[in-house]
Amino acid sequence: MDYTAAVEKPLEILAATPVPPATPAHHRPRLLDPLPVSISLALLLTLAGLGELLARGGVPAGYREGGVALIILTVASALSLGMLWWSPLGSLVVATTLLCAQSLAGYQFTQAAVWAAVIASFATVTYDRWSRAVAAGFIVAAGLVVVFVTYPGLTWLQAVSTWAVLSVVWVIAVVIRLYRGSAERAERRAALFAADRDARAREAVAEERARLARELHDSVGHALNVVVLHAAAAQRVIASKPELAREALESIETSSRQALGDIERMLGILHAPDAETCCDVAPGMSQLGALCERVRDAGLPVELNVSGAARRLPASLDLTAYRIVQESLTNTLKHAGKARAFVSVEYRSDALRIDVIDDGRGLAGGAAGGGRGLVGMRERVATFRGELEAGPRAEGGFAVHALLPLETGER
Repeated sequence: MDYTAAVEKPLEILAATPVPPATPAHHRPRLLDPLPVSISLALLLTLAGLGELLARGGVPAGYREGGVALIILTVASALSLGMLWWSPLGSLVVATTLLCAQSLAGYQFTQAAVWAAVIASFATVTYDRWSRAVAAGFIVAAGLVVVFVTYPGLTWLQAVSTWAVLSVVWVIAVVIRLYRGSAERAERRAALFAADRDARAREAVAEERARLARELHDSVGHALNVVVLHAAAAQRVIASKPELAREALESIETSSRQALGDIERMLGILHAPDAETCCDVAPGMSQLGALCERVRDAGLPVELNVSGAARRLPASLDLTAYRIVQESLTNTLKHAGKARAFVSVEYRSDALRIDVIDDGRGLAGGAAGGGRGLVGMRERVATFRGELEAGPRAEGGFAVHALLPLETGER
């Protein structure tokens, strides 16, 4: 089985999987956009006005005979609705002015002109700004006063009923406006929540990629470093000391099996359908002895000292502590040359203290500050609000000191 491809494939899928975009806001059909609606209303009301003029019989007493002027005023009133898409208030001003012009000229105003003013008023209150909606109220009131003054034989009942109808239209427009405002605020909140959800999803993907990178570096990287060192040693002594070469090959086999086991464990986590199917045992502090033994087999003498009452640690903290020791010993193997390492673990009442010290030549080439392993250790320790110090020692060698807080009363 190609384990390299098996590990890289899930990582590529994880990296390439796009985060679902926020649900786009609902777009109105093209026919419901303001411009088509405005033009349609203007044309329909124009046809209705012309039909009304053609169907009219005699003119009631007190009104002028209809003529070209009335036709022009009626058509102009209807066509004023074509301005709704640009300015509902402007459309209302034009429609109200033309209605008043019909009344002032002595004509019996057409229903098309009345409906043009009503529709423009409704659109202004529903869709325009609040300040313009208030202005629309004054404009309609002024228009009504002009019509009432010039209307022959107007009764109070007609005036009150007309005012009541316009008030109902106004209330309906206000209710719709409030509902639209509430719906728009809900859409904005939903968009913000969706954006926050997507940001969290992207952060989760980035964190998971970083975690997997750390796991690969710490577990597989450690094993491969051991393999490389043993392979180099076996190549040097295979002719002169075949027994030592055989021991090196056995250690290579052991480390390789460990690396394969770590890879299989990570693949199980990646492909597990739920949490219960990915519960393979992860490395922990209970396996420090085996880790130090493998490092000794790789050629680095290691002394392990554990003090304090050992206790059961949370799985994440247990893994972090193990990885700190593992990464520190791996760095010593890679950079310290001929050296010895000392691992000290102290179980305190409120913290876990880890010290990994070597007496070698330290990390070369600035690796102490910029190595991925040390960066990973700092990230792991920061997750638990712990402290990490790593750097060369004055007397020679390199030291890693980590302090991981424990919850009070944890056993």
